[in-house]
Amino acid sequence: MAKTRKSSNTGIGSSRELLTWALHGLEQEIATTRARLAELESQARKLRTSARGAAPAAAAAPAAADTAAPKVRKKRKLSADARRRIAEAQKRRWAKAKAGKE
Repeated sequence: MAKTRKSSNTGIGSSRELLTWALHGLEQEIATTRARLAELESQARKLRTSARGAAPAAAAAPAAADTAAPKVRKKRKLSADARRRIAEAQKRRWAKAKAGKE
């Protein structure tokens, strides 16, 4: 005669307890992972600082970048001669492209 196997999870109470334990374990894993991530980010900041000398304020403190005003880059100005040379070069390129199509 074969023995039948009895389930130790009889009733809803034990499955809730099992789910509670599993959830608790997952929460601990999440907390551990977040702590490890913070540690790795700290190490990365230190490496960036040592690689470049002094780190820019935006890389060193991401929260400070949100509150600081963005840097405005000075607009570059071309001389009239440079604009003329660029325009002539572009006209030559277009002429060459049109000649190739005919």
